[in-house]
Amino acid sequence: MLHALDTGSAPTDTFPKAPRVTVTGIEGGDSWSVVPDACTVNVDVRTSPAADAAWAEKTVAAAVAEVDRGWPGTPPSSVEPVLSWPAYALEPEHRLVAALLRGAVDVGLAVEPKVAGPSNIGNYLAALGIAATAGFGADYEGLHGIDERVRVDSLVAVQAAYHLAVLRLLDG
Repeated sequence: MLHALDTGSAPTDTFPKAPRVTVTGIEGGDSWSVVPDACTVNVDVRTSPAADAAWAEKTVAAAVAEVDRGWPGTPPSSVEPVLSWPAYALEPEHRLVAALLRGAVDVGLAVEPKVAGPSNIGNYLAALGIAATAGFGADYEGLHGIDERVRVDSLVAVQAAYHLAVLRLLDG
């Protein structure tokens, strides 16, 4: 049900990623031969400017209430938010972006800036007032899957691009 949820928030020109709801864990019971008295479902909601933490909590709570209606006589479930970061996108003209793009060009990499996410470490750092980029790195396959891997031969150029970007930023 959560996987099929309509997030109702379309991408925009300034934030081209829609929110995403993903079940990341299910836990319950003490043994294979004991019927569990409780179950915990971990849900990761990646927000956007149009769908913030309040929207996420309301949306998940509504889905949980719908499941509860199918089990009359059982205690109601609860939704407990654990952590929330605001949606974040670094301005395309930010000097960090310019330095990294120039470093990539200087080492012969063709990169196209885009919004990574809808959530990444940039969200956490932005909440602390720190500009951050995400997504530029080694060539990869199977992102966030059990078969995730990088092409080791792509690391040298990426490291060189970051090195040049840092040198440009230090020169001011």
